[in-house]
Amino acid sequence: MAGWLTQPEAAKRNELQILLHGASYDHRYWDWPFAPQNYSYVRFATENHCATLAVDRIGSGMSSRPPGRENTMRAQARALSHLVEAARTGGLAAHAFDRVVLVGHSLGSILAGAEAAWYADVDAVVMTGHLGVDSGAKNNDARLDAGFRPVAQDPAVGHLTGLVDDAYLTPNPEHRVPMFYVPANADPEVIALDERIKGVITLAEVSDMGTAADAGESIRVPTLAMLGELDAMQFDPATEKSTYEAVKRATPQAPTCFEYVVLAGVGHNINLHRDAPVAYRMIGEWLDSVSEGSP
Repeated sequence: MAGWLTQPEAAKRNELQILLHGASYDHRYWDWPFAPQNYSYVRFATENHCATLAVDRIGSGMSSRPPGRENTMRAQARALSHLVEAARTGGLAAHAFDRVVLVGHSLGSILAGAEAAWYADVDAVVMTGHLGVDSGAKNNDARLDAGFRPVAQDPAVGHLTGLVDDAYLTPNPEHRVPMFYVPANADPEVIALDERIKGVITLAEVSDMGTAADAGESIRVPTLAMLGELDAMQFDPATEKSTYEAVKRATPQAPTCFEYVVLAGVGHNINLHRDAPVAYRMIGEWLDSVSEGSP
């Protein structure tokens, strides 16, 4: 698993945030290469004296690419647990962190919640673009068929030809904006770059995505679930008008350690909307507020 460790000169506490991207992204979701003063969470965290490790999840970016039907969420959670152990025992840059926090987006949030539930080895969890409970995520989710296609059919990811098998998928260009953005609150240059550097998801990740999402009900550490008001992937348009209603539905089922925040006028990709700095400040303030706790 490839990762980029960024440590400030003077950290506010001995804590590492492990940043987990969603489907069709890599670590750059958290360290966006365009206008980083607005869109890079890594830059924000560093300026606020917090250490981060932005990783490419297995199968993505510069990490290894196993057969796409073997790269399950369960396998990824196990790999992530090894990374958490390394962070605590000095396996990263010979520094042992007292606190480890998982910060995820979308599928990365599902992974963060599953790892925290199954291994109980982190101090806090931040989920963005994911309800945490009752999210509607299913094993072998049929929504994948509409929004994604095999890598071999998309010239935008032609560099992966011969490196991945037919179980690696990438988003259809016409579905990017409806799935991920509120156009009125997003820079067209960001959306265009998103399409140019897009990544993958594997059939194995989809095969047990629902099981991993359901694990959120067993989290026992402070958890922040942050959603865009108009995140079309997090509310049921047949019965709900926004994620405000989805949060109202999910809250009674969530563990007592959960806190919800909804960002007005924002879609699924919270980091890639113009209001990203607002979200970053809220995450930072929330982590400050729970930093005295322990698993």
